[in-house]
Amino acid sequence: MKIFKTAIAGVLVAMLAACATGPRVYTDADPATDFGRYQSFAFMEGAGKADDGDYKTLSGQRIEDAVTSALQARGYQLDIHNPDFLVNFNLATEEKIQRSAPVYVGGRHGYRNGMYVGWPGYVQPGYVDSYTQGTLNIDFVDRETNQMIWEGSAVGRVTTSMRDAPNAAIRSAVASIFNKYPYVAGRSAPMAPAQ
Repeated sequence: MKIFKTAIAGVLVAMLAACATGPRVYTDADPATDFGRYQSFAFMEGAGKADDGDYKTLSGQRIEDAVTSALQARGYQLDIHNPDFLVNFNLATEEKIQRSAPVYVGGRHGYRNGMYVGWPGYVQPGYVDSYTQGTLNIDFVDRETNQMIWEGSAVGRVTTSMRDAPNAAIRSAVASIFNKYPYVAGRSAPMAPAQ
């Protein structure tokens, strides 16, 4: 019975994990940086462009628009001539395969005489899941020192609904990264995290 309960608990945890929405977000900042000195930004020349650098991709334009909106909401100004920091970003996808081994759920023995017999148990079959993983990286680089001061990444499964509505998917990914960015223009102290 204990094995059966453990198997049920494992299945429930897996189901809850599968229902979790949103990407995993990772951020890092240079601890020596005074973010209060930054008030303006611009994008790096190659940000959002095709591999040959000749033109901006649709995804690149969507990301640039979403990042601009997020930064302006925090008081930063777009200044293409003399920015305090530069923004670079990259969107990549990778095909992934996730495998799960079969799980044996043991039976139980008969506990009474007569017509009650032991239950033999069963095997929960394993599975193979093929999916596309998307990663969006956003970097801030001090324009004068050419040193990275902050980076954020969102990693998650690319779904059919995301492919059908790329504008909303990109805005959501960018918002999830900026939810972990604790600064506003001209202020050195980070904001308190949202409760």
